Amino acid sequence: MKNLQIIYPTDFSELSIDTLNALIPFLKQGNNRLVLLHAAQRKRKSLAADKVATQEAFDHFVSACPGLTGLQYECRWDFAISKELILQESDKVECDLVIMATKGAKGLDRLWGSKTEAVVRDAIVPIIVLPKGAALTEVNRIVLAVDYEELSCDHRLSPLLQLADHMKTEIDVLTVNRKEEQLSRKEKMHRKQLKYRLQDFPHRFSYHFENEVGEGLIKYAKAHRASLIAIMPRDYHFLESIFHESLSRKMILDSPVPLLILK
Repeated sequence: MKNLQIIYPTDFSELSIDTLNALIPFLKQGNNRLVLLHAAQRKRKSLAADKVATQEAFDHFVSACPGLTGLQYECRWDFAISKELILQESDKVECDLVIMATKGAKGLDRLWGSKTEAVVRDAIVPIIVLPKGAALTEVNRIVLAVDYEELSCDHRLSPLLQLADHMKTEIDVLTVNRKEEQLSRKEKMHRKQLKYRLQDFPHRFSYHFENEVGEGLIKYAKAHRASLIAIMPRDYHFLESIFHESLSRKMILDSPVPLLILK
């Protein structure tokens, strides 16, 4: 991926530092511009003291990532709620991509969701989600999850195709728990449209069967040594959102494989 402005939100944690250090070689492969973004919190009586403490913490974070040398980057921070600041900055026309580190969520944290999932739900730019320990140093195979009921073959696929072209990778177009004969004519039309859209890239159409769609995607990706899973999230109606955990949410919380959320 080249010539992109990429936002990397950070809370200055060890996870954030380790993820960025693993990510830097990938970022340096193109003429990309990195925005390190932090949402600070008021902790002291003095605003000036909070500003000094935040800047010192940011300086420490940058010093812990020596690979930033030679990469175009800038540091931005403000006193704000993390989700709101990320959306505010990513809504700007110059932002092309957000990359977020996540450790998932379990127990009560899963009930309320993660910060990453909250951003993904409302963002208008594509987002790469990197689970703990994951990296993008080599992307040799991408799994694109589709169901053909709703398929966007225009702008939402562009980040995926740009990444595939840059990394010279293969694309597995995967349908989970649907057989060929179960596809309607409209869905088959969508599949043909996607085939034409991918004609300049090495790709194949595959099927996988599993009790649960998200688990099927993860198992397929692991079995075929995929480096990235790309999904196009759907919008659920209010009542559906109460009773169903969306695929994108489950993948963000559970997948050990990096995700590309196409928006």
